[in-house]
Amino acid sequence: MGKSNSGIRFIFVFCLFIVFVLPSGYAQVTPFKKSVMDSVHANEFSTSIGFTLNAGQSTTKTLTIGSDIGLMYATERSNFQLFESSYFNKIEKYSTDNRFAVMVTASLFDHDSVNGKIVENRVYPEPFALFSHDADRGLNWRYQVGGNMIYAFKPTKIFRIKIGAGLLYEMENWQMIKHDQLEDIDTLSDEDQQYIFETIGITREGKFFADNIRANIYSNLMCAFTKTINLNAFLDIQMPIIPPYKGLPQLDVFPLVNKLYPRITVDANLTFKIWDKVSFITNFACQYDKGKLPTYAPNFYYVFSQGLQIDL
Repeated sequence: MGKSNSGIRFIFVFCLFIVFVLPSGYAQVTPFKKSVMDSVHANEFSTSIGFTLNAGQSTTKTLTIGSDIGLMYATERSNFQLFESSYFNKIEKYSTDNRFAVMVTASLFDHDSVNGKIVENRVYPEPFALFSHDADRGLNWRYQVGGNMIYAFKPTKIFRIKIGAGLLYEMENWQMIKHDQLEDIDTLSDEDQQYIFETIGITREGKFFADNIRANIYSNLMCAFTKTINLNAFLDIQMPIIPPYKGLPQLDVFPLVNKLYPRITVDANLTFKIWDKVSFITNFACQYDKGKLPTYAPNFYYVFSQGLQIDL
């Protein structure tokens, strides 16, 4: 009966998370510390909540508010995580500063349970799903669904390291033409408009749908320097299989990306425990994506933020 109640509670909390947190980042690195991962028990929840102020955000010059929330549930054989990352400094119809993401991962058969104690396996599959939005870079939305095969090195007193490789399918909706520049389209020639709207396939609202398959390689490092200082670092490389505009002609009126460029993401959390469940957190995240489709969007962005993290 206890296991059944735990399963029902997990589904209930999961649904609440989707409804209330998703519309609120690129969620990449898990917010859970090494000490939490070392003490996982079957049929138990772990929760991490962080609130930050972003001191720097690529082209954004003002302070922004951020949140990082993680939910983890371990069964007798597998581990499920859901985490969200968001930051914004204003809410309006067309914001240029808001970003958010939510990611779900399932580490299937990554452990066995012996008398309630977790015995970890070295190799296991890890399917995942990601949703993200980035108004500053012209990304209306991105969905990714994929899976990796994971090799987890044997944990030590200080380190936890795992690496993964696999494939993913992504669907994207890009804002190829800025909202305040849509009226300028009428000043172009009929030939240029035909190229933009019919040849490329951009809508009259300036949006463009794209999909692709990417090879994915990532590594995750957890380090407990002391009982109070922890580092959690994530590196991810996603390589597209097909060029975004394969076979389309190039015109100066609207340059196209027709080469294969990797998307490289780095995300790192440094935490310092100040109370039993409360830590001071410093996060640095950056991404280099020369293959992003809007030409006005920067290839490189970064976020530097500081705040508090609560582990429940």
